[in-house]
Amino acid sequence: MPQPQFAARPSLLRRATGGVVLVLALASGYALALLLRRVSRAGARRWRRGVDRWGARRVSAFARRHGGLQIKLAQYIATRPDIFPEPYTNACGPLRDQAPPRPFAVIRRALDAAYDDGRGNGFSGSAAHFARVEETALAAASFGQVHRAWLKSEHSDRDGDMVAVKIQYPGLGASVAVDLALVRLALWLMTPLLPGWPLAQFADELTRTSRDELDYLHEAAAADRLRAGLAPWNIAVPRVFWAHTRATVLVMEFAHGETLARTDLATIDARERERLAGALLDGFLHMLLNAGFFHADPHAGNLIYDRAAQRLWLIDFGMTAAVGERERAAYRRFLIALRRDDVDGLVEVLIDLGVVLPNADVEHLRALVRRLYDEFAKADPRSLQGSSRQIELATQIAAFLHQLDGVVLPSHTVALGRATGLIEGVCLSLVPDRSLLEQARPRLRRHVSLIREAQELWRELRTAFRRFRRLPDELAAAARAQSAPPWGVLIAALLLIAALLLPAGPLRTISAVIAASAVAIGLLRR
Repeated sequence: MPQPQFAARPSLLRRATGGVVLVLALASGYALALLLRRVSRAGARRWRRGVDRWGARRVSAFARRHGGLQIKLAQYIATRPDIFPEPYTNACGPLRDQAPPRPFAVIRRALDAAYDDGRGNGFSGSAAHFARVEETALAAASFGQVHRAWLKSEHSDRDGDMVAVKIQYPGLGASVAVDLALVRLALWLMTPLLPGWPLAQFADELTRTSRDELDYLHEAAAADRLRAGLAPWNIAVPRVFWAHTRATVLVMEFAHGETLARTDLATIDARERERLAGALLDGFLHMLLNAGFFHADPHAGNLIYDRAAQRLWLIDFGMTAAVGERERAAYRRFLIALRRDDVDGLVEVLIDLGVVLPNADVEHLRALVRRLYDEFAKADPRSLQGSSRQIELATQIAAFLHQLDGVVLPSHTVALGRATGLIEGVCLSLVPDRSLLEQARPRLRRHVSLIREAQELWRELRTAFRRFRRLPDELAAAARAQSAPPWGVLIAALLLIAALLLPAGPLRTISAVIAASAVAIGLLRR
């Protein structure tokens, strides 16, 4: 059956020019709203609402028409009602789980090209791997679509394993490059409207994740990396069939069930919904704190619920991010402070992570974080959506960011913020009467327990002991090299011990830096 939306796909030139016109129109509309505020706040609000409605329709239609990265951006808008106006989230909502599929003839050609051995076999390339492929797509995403298929069997009388085959759309690289350029233009134009926001970092992170998603071998490796660690939390990751997987074709175990986005959650028992939310939180905390590698796109369309087996599948590992050990340790401290209601500790961790520049007003930040925590920690999430308190606090955050010279974020922060927001949305849809913090708090003791804190302390003590055992040799060598008493080495040793014993903070960092410098100078003099 022909599908007109893809019968005559717009050229890259039309994609680029149409995108530029849309971006300029929206930027002009919102800039005019800011100017109108100086004359009439009521008039500015009416104008802003009109721009929201117009822009929402145009953005949704543009994403649906052009697909690719535009679909992914629309899906992100649909899942963040806390950031984007309601008309945008409503207009982009239908694209959260199911993007328009492309005709099977296009997909078949892409599948054959992926298995082409260079000898002009064409169709025989994919036919050597699959006994049959269903023409109707199971799901369509921004970069490709999934079909059910059966592998070739050693026995000619029956099909082999049933699998899910994800095929990348042809010519995607060029369209993604155009879309990324449009995103950078939009963010550049938004810079005066959102002063202090790390928009350039958002663009960099989007570029990295988009390139990762274009490589299905990267996605397959990410699934293998997380499968074993998620299993104890009752989250299943489909097995990869590596012999049949290519850079543009991913073949995985078939996950039975229905996505949470398509499931009527009211038909699931309340205790089961609470269990699913808990499993998702446990799995995410494990990825962040233990694995140091997390799924950055856990929206409801990427979570499949097998009602019969009461199993939750996590799919689509194209968007992932890594977290270093230093950041993981900081996040553990952050969660410990969160569990203890220690707002000052939360701020200290943010500073240690490098989120706030040294010239920031830390007292202002501490007061803002305390108010945010008091407002949202125990509030019913249903009472906050769109409320004046939420808008007021968002305005204060924007004002604080404006007062900073800039914001420095770890490279994974944008992906982490996206993942946290998506998980919050899924958990609140499963358990709507409990905030994310309320749902997560019992699990913080499991993932950042006293045992975990003791293990980290034990590691520090072991490191200190190993360094202490080396001190006599270092002191003796320094004494032989200099006739004068080795005061520099002694001071360095004392500072090093102090750095190990002091709690995390500026004094510990300064002591460690001075100690390392003293040791380095001593070694150079030798």
